[in-house]
Amino acid sequence: MFLAWGITGAGHLLPEIISLMKEVAKIPDVKVTTFLTRAGEEVVKRYGLWDTLREVSDGNYYSEVLTEEAEGASSPTAGRLTRGAYRGLIVAPASANTVAKIRFGIADTLVTNAVAQAMKSCTPVLILPTDQTLEEVETRLPARVDRTVCRGCLPCPSEESCPTGALKRVEDKMRVEPSLCVGCGRCVQACSFEAVKFGEVIKVKPRRVDVENVEALKQMEGLQVAASPEDLKKSINRLFGGFRH
Repeated sequence: MFLAWGITGAGHLLPEIISLMKEVAKIPDVKVTTFLTRAGEEVVKRYGLWDTLREVSDGNYYSEVLTEEAEGASSPTAGRLTRGAYRGLIVAPASANTVAKIRFGIADTLVTNAVAQAMKSCTPVLILPTDQTLEEVETRLPARVDRTVCRGCLPCPSEESCPTGALKRVEDKMRVEPSLCVGCGRCVQACSFEAVKFGEVIKVKPRRVDVENVEALKQMEGLQVAASPEDLKKSINRLFGGFRH
């Protein structure tokens, strides 16, 4: 049984979803193909989850991690969905940008292209949007440097500990270069003054337009919107069956 999984540029709920998909991938005879937008690839790495993702899709046939850089603009592997090769497509977490594109039929990323191909072949699509309520929600941030705490140490232990050179000195204090960070957390451990933060909890309030787009998705034929990771798990069981150990 083959499942397709799309990851977009949303960090909210990402660890929980990857944990769920690890559970799915352990079921006998199930293979998960992961489709990553460019933003999705960046976010997975920044949250330090790339190696964990490889436990879901190990690189074997139909268990690949597919990126936009590798696939190119034409996204040829998304054609598998047109052929009905997958039991279903899961898009989780789905960023507000991805939700808006799906609502209006735009298919210009690897994941939105996969959704379009799935719907053409009547392959069930499950989506877990990040912005579903106008109420404030808590989310966790990737690594950053609190410049009010940073003392601009010379040398900087966090900079020296970073394996990818993601710590850069700007105006005598450090900052994290997002494109280089892989979320390993070594910089956090190395800073004696706790200036480097990882996994900070903040509250955000979704925009009304994003919530309205989610409501519109619920009316689209062939799509099912999940309210939470727990709801997504139940939906997987209902739609695909056999996902209980």
